[in-house]
Amino acid sequence: MSASAPVISARYGEALLWAEELHRDQCRKGKAVPYISHLISVSALVWEDGGTEEQAIAALLHDAIEDAGQSHASIAERFGEAVADIVRDCTDTSDNAPPGEKEPWLLRKTRTIASLKHKPEVSLLVTAADKAHNAGDMVLDARRDPTMWSKFNAGLEGSAWYLLRIHQQLKRQLPQSRSVERMGEAVSEILAMESFQRLVPEGFAPAVWAAGYADRIRTQE
Repeated sequence: MSASAPVISARYGEALLWAEELHRDQCRKGKAVPYISHLISVSALVWEDGGTEEQAIAALLHDAIEDAGQSHASIAERFGEAVADIVRDCTDTSDNAPPGEKEPWLLRKTRTIASLKHKPEVSLLVTAADKAHNAGDMVLDARRDPTMWSKFNAGLEGSAWYLLRIHQQLKRQLPQSRSVERMGEAVSEILAMESFQRLVPEGFAPAVWAAGYADRIRTQE
C-alpha cells in the first residue's frame, strides 16, 4: 500500500452496514438486483473521483432520506452534520412532502436541476457519482432491451432530458470529474440510440430536442 493512500476508518464500515439494513428489502427499479449494489457503486465512484471518506459515506447513504425513512437529524446523529448535509443535498423530495410520498416527477427533477448551481462541490461530487451510475446502468439495460425505458416515470424522452440537463450543469461546475465524464458518455449514447432518434422530428438535433422536453410537457398541461 502506498504511504500516501487515504486511511479508511471504521465509520465507513458502519455506514455500509447501516445502508444494507436500511435498503435490505429494496431492489433496483424493474429488476431483481439488490438496491445496495447501487449505493456501493456510487460510493466507489466517489472514491475514484478523489472524494473523502465523508463523501464516500454520504454516497452510501444518499437515498436514506428519500427512500429509507431517515432524516437529516438521524444521519447527523450517527455520522455528523457534514455527511447529513451532503445526503440532504442529494435528496430531491421536499421537506414539505408528506412522509413516504413524493411530488410529481417533473416538479422534483426540475427543482433538482435548478438547485445544482447553489450546491457545494462536496455534495456535487456525490450527485455526479449517483447520476453517472444510474445513466450507465440505463445504457447497459437499454442495449439489451430497448423497451426498458417504460419502467421509468418519464420514459425515454423524459429520462434523456433529465440526464442531459444534469450533465450540462455538472460539467460546468465539476469539469474535471471522472463521474461527470462517465455520465456524458452515457448521455451521448442515449441520444444516439435508434429508439430516441425515432422520437426526434426532422430538422432537430437530438440534444436540442431532448433539452426541450420540460417545455413541451408544460405546454400540453
